[in-house]
Amino acid sequence: MILRADYRLLKKQIMEKRDEITDKELFSSGAYADYQSRIAEGITKRYRAGVHVVMMWNEDENAAVAYTNNITIHMNAANKITASFPTRLLKSLSLTGMNGHECGHMLFTDFTASSLYLSSLESGSFYPCEPTIAASQYTSNYQELSQALNGKAARLALAKFASQLVNILEDVYIEARMCQEFPGSIRQGINLNNDRYAEQIPSIQKQIDSHYQGFAIVANLLIHYCKAGDINNPTNYQGEYLDYFYECLPIVSECIYETDPRERFKAANEILVILWEYIKPLIQEAEQREQAGDLGTFGEELAETLGRQVVGGSPLPKKKGRPKDKRKAKIDKGVLQEGREEIQEILQEETGRIALEKTSDLSVGNNPGISYSFDYTGSGYENAANDIKGVLTKLAKDLAELEYEEDLSEELQKESNAIQYGNIHKGIHIYVNRMTHVPDRLKRSYDAVAGPLLDISRRLQQSVSEILDKKRNGEKLNHLVYGRRLEPRNLYHNDGGYFSRTRLPGNPSELAVGLLIDESGSMGSAARLPMANQTAIILYDFCRSLDVPVTIYGHTEDYSDAVQLYSYAEFDSIDNQDCYRLMDMAARVANRDGAALRFVAEHLVKRPEELKILILISDGQPAGTGYYGTEAEKDLRAIKKEYRQKGVILFAAAIGSDKERIKRIYGDGFLDITDLNKLPKLLPQLITQYIE
Repeated sequence: MILRADYRLLKKQIMEKRDEITDKELFSSGAYADYQSRIAEGITKRYRAGVHVVMMWNEDENAAVAYTNNITIHMNAANKITASFPTRLLKSLSLTGMNGHECGHMLFTDFTASSLYLSSLESGSFYPCEPTIAASQYTSNYQELSQALNGKAARLALAKFASQLVNILEDVYIEARMCQEFPGSIRQGINLNNDRYAEQIPSIQKQIDSHYQGFAIVANLLIHYCKAGDINNPTNYQGEYLDYFYECLPIVSECIYETDPRERFKAANEILVILWEYIKPLIQEAEQREQAGDLGTFGEELAETLGRQVVGGSPLPKKKGRPKDKRKAKIDKGVLQEGREEIQEILQEETGRIALEKTSDLSVGNNPGISYSFDYTGSGYENAANDIKGVLTKLAKDLAELEYEEDLSEELQKESNAIQYGNIHKGIHIYVNRMTHVPDRLKRSYDAVAGPLLDISRRLQQSVSEILDKKRNGEKLNHLVYGRRLEPRNLYHNDGGYFSRTRLPGNPSELAVGLLIDESGSMGSAARLPMANQTAIILYDFCRSLDVPVTIYGHTEDYSDAVQLYSYAEFDSIDNQDCYRLMDMAARVANRDGAALRFVAEHLVKRPEELKILILISDGQPAGTGYYGTEAEKDLRAIKKEYRQKGVILFAAAIGSDKERIKRIYGDGFLDITDLNKLPKLLPQLITQYIE
């Protein structure tokens, strides 16, 4: 337990926590999600605001890897590509590359056009135009394909093949754009993942032996070449799949660098014609099942088969949306592999290479025109390494702070148990409730209301700052009725202020503040609790900004006759979340003021500051089980007197109809808040008097 915010011990704990953090804890943490969100925002800020990354951890081999709805990016940190890397840096670079890929879709993919392309096929027509295959050997393929489009089943099946092709082509295009426009960790991550994707594509012979569909084999060859610049052919296979691959490759090499998506749709149409012999059997199967009245889930089954056999070939989602970046761009045809040499260096340094079959390079004579350059400018590896260290430290800090807050909560309860509350509270249990983890809903609630309230706090701070500066630096006080020096010039005034004196530099009086808020059910009416909450927000910010220690509590007596204390702000809190905890205030049941006041007063007594102020905000007299009327009033007057002797000045801000009774109880500590709207400013002004 770190008592009273021992930051030396806290730092030691953070370092220990950092060494204990698992990959799952790191990559599924909010801290890492924030890190990836900042990357996404940095990439898309010119075109789209508010991009948010959600991190998941799902080890199911069929789980989604990454996807986006154009607002939120979801990434599964346990995906098999990322998990294949042995170091955290490589894993993080992999996830950054996937993040960049999804941002690429947000920036550059025309989902509306893609949807139009697929819906046109499903309706029996080609978009944007008919295939333009010049080779005579494909004339019959084109005729058969066109004829097949007259049938519903054929259109459904053909659209599944087309969807795979469009996704392959679109992925290569957006990755080329991203690598060109975002060198550094984005390009490195994309290239790293491509390198691993290529490694995991089975060789031609293995695909044949595993009975891969012919279309899938050719598609995998195209993917492997686009990602790695070679094909996986260790057995030197020479057959029809390679022939079809060479037929398709020039078409692919041209379209993937075009800004206009229609060029990729044209290419997909041409490839459908070329690969018709592999597509036709499944078209025929679809037609047979349609005739038998068993078409049913054929489309989903085909999509699942292709998705399983085509590596990284999940089809684009059917959704609307134009690209956010509509600039025409000329893409360097070598940009996709520019960082490949660098990736090999990083892999060697990080010992990240997995032993695989040796791939074979394509001969120069068979190269249809895609060229690669290994010249690389820019960096990112070192920055990425520092980033992951920063995220680890942030996560470790969060975990250490959470543990500290849990310990603090336990300590507060022990403090409560040690207090002698008096006979009038005999048999009453006092519980201290402190939220260790602050949910996002409270942060959103705070952000929604805090702006104008913090403006009020800042204006109040400015006036106090001038007072503090004069007190620290010294000042000349003039026009005094009494003083050490007579000022002749003041004799001309008839106000009696003839004297002056110099106040020497000194330190402002040390002050600690406690605020206790009645959370009885009646506080829920007439905007009392919202105004008390606003007061708490302003007072908390006011005190914190002026380095005045402040603690804020709410209190109620529940239906089990137990006093529930709610710790919203603590002197010793270290997680900077107390401003959000304030938003958990609520109108609850009854109010047993004496027990709550005694706890917070004891809390203040332990403080080392010279002055201690405790303010109670309440709308009525005490109303707890067996705690009301004369006896309750007597208890409260005794508490006020007892703690005044211990250096705690008690004030009661009356905001309800029981003002006269509250005044009778607290006497000179009574604050009549007739106008509830003045409450938020009044209490900081009260504190200012004691700062002076």
